[in-house]
Amino acid sequence: MSATTLPQYIDAQKWADREAVIDQAFPLAAFARVCEGAASSEGEVRVSIRVHRDAQGLIVLEGKLSTGVALICQRCLEPVVTDVNADVQLWLLWNEEAADQLPDEADFVLQDAEGRIDLVDVLEDELLLALPLVAAHEDCQPYQVADVNEVEVEVAVVETPKRENPFQVLTGLKAGHDKK
Repeated sequence: MSATTLPQYIDAQKWADREAVIDQAFPLAAFARVCEGAASSEGEVRVSIRVHRDAQGLIVLEGKLSTGVALICQRCLEPVVTDVNADVQLWLLWNEEAADQLPDEADFVLQDAEGRIDLVDVLEDELLLALPLVAAHEDCQPYQVADVNEVEVEVAVVETPKRENPFQVLTGLKAGHDKK
């Protein structure tokens, strides 16, 4: 792992046995799904997580994520930097039956067949859940749409060619049938 790259996958068992810790900043651009809805992919995500075992021996990933994301203000349609902070506490389980041992409000992620989790996706999910529903400046004026009466609108009239009735042939057949 380089200093600016999060590991894509981690072996949950090994990380828990070592009580592994990540405490550093990573580029916001490394979190592609967060950047999709952002006005800019510039900035950093501060990741401070620890993987360990709880009192029951289950693997837990916990910590904090924080960043500033430039979103589009829904009032003035200009960029607004929004502070995003996520507290993470996830149990890393082998199967859903193990979730029965957890409290009802506990969140969990299933490990793959090799005992790994996609760390980037898991952290990105937590950031997405922490984003505000509506991004807005503290104080800004709503975006003003030009008054329709003040704007000259050129309307183009498009004439559609008259199409022949596809059932016209049937009227000729009917007329021939009525004569018999």
